[in-house]
Amino acid sequence: MVLSSVFHGRRRTTVAVGVAVLIAAGATVYATTSRDSEDTAVDVTFVLGGGTARKDSAAQGGELAVTGQFRGLATGQDDTVYLFTEEDGGLVMWQRRKSGATKRIPVSGMNGESAEQAAVAPDGSVYLATGSLWRVAPDGKAVQLVDVHCDTASPHDATLETFCTNEITGVTVTRDGTVYFGDQIVFGGHSSFVHRIRGNRVELVAGRRPEPGESLDPRSNPAVRDGIDPRPGTLAKNVLVPAVWNSGWLASDKDGLVWRTGQGIVRLRPDGTLSPLVAARAPEKTEVPDHPLESMGRAVDAAVPPGQNTVARGDLAVIAPRSEVFYSGGDRLYSPPFADTYRWGGTLSASQAKFAENLTAGKVVNRVAEGEVSPVIVGAQALAASDTSLYIAAEAETEYGGGSVCAVVKVQLPDNKG
Repeated sequence: MVLSSVFHGRRRTTVAVGVAVLIAAGATVYATTSRDSEDTAVDVTFVLGGGTARKDSAAQGGELAVTGQFRGLATGQDDTVYLFTEEDGGLVMWQRRKSGATKRIPVSGMNGESAEQAAVAPDGSVYLATGSLWRVAPDGKAVQLVDVHCDTASPHDATLETFCTNEITGVTVTRDGTVYFGDQIVFGGHSSFVHRIRGNRVELVAGRRPEPGESLDPRSNPAVRDGIDPRPGTLAKNVLVPAVWNSGWLASDKDGLVWRTGQGIVRLRPDGTLSPLVAARAPEKTEVPDHPLESMGRAVDAAVPPGQNTVARGDLAVIAPRSEVFYSGGDRLYSPPFADTYRWGGTLSASQAKFAENLTAGKVVNRVAEGEVSPVIVGAQALAASDTSLYIAAEAETEYGGGSVCAVVKVQLPDNKG
């Protein structure tokens, strides 16, 4: 069974018996009336939410019912999970340790914010890219580091107090604690950048503004094409990334940064040069496989599907020791995950199975490993990774229209049975 046009490749035309495909409100929804053999399921483990216990109980992790709307997800390298939800207009940070020990921490100093990306620092602080850039301390106190309500946006180096941009969409924190964020200038020339924070300074790392009258077409402008499929030796500060709605997400590993640049994903190396990862060279050569984690083709041929402003945008994460990159696009949503070969599997409690059956439509997650790209799972609101595992946040509707509940699940990957 195929996953619609989300993969921008050749699509098989057969549909599994017993599966009805519904199109509504711009989202693709799969309704299942029969199930294939268990070996096609993607096994998941609920690590936070999906249970029935109240927030003020002594329950932990997957025993809890996490109420409220999803607002952000991050994981530490030690598998500590941070889930942000909105309850009654206030923001809450759920912290779940690898042991299962769980804390519910009200966030003070910010309300009504939803993170495009979130990242955990070595000291346990969580950085949220919400359009602005916020830092949430372990005790829940939030401080705004970069405000986008400023006079004249500029990508040039500045102090934290004077730096000015239009929107911050991505954030990552390296192992030494350096904070990098992806940001965009929308007014006065569309362009996307990467900056880092050093002390009280903001420094430009990648991207530039367009020259007056400069073409934004990758077919005619090498600077735009190099932002998607960089040639050897391409300097990160020389590329032009005009796809502001579909760029700016970041991840980091031992080889530097990974940067979403529209239809492509590139590596930004410590020497300031770029190399291609997902490069949109020949999307017609990629096709959707019959099973999760089967190759769609070469990653350099694939294109990241562009998002729509009616759909939540994509995400990016890296499992550094495994040299695996995970990304999601924002062009289609999928629900429920029990549909056909891309349904969720594993040992689930009755409440967790009901959560999955009532899942709010979510994004598809793709994996890049050893130069190949493959679909992993559907139904994700956001994704994050530790040193060993991939996690996704999911949201479900409660019965009788009573609001939303959230959960974080760990996705079983090859050679990762834990």
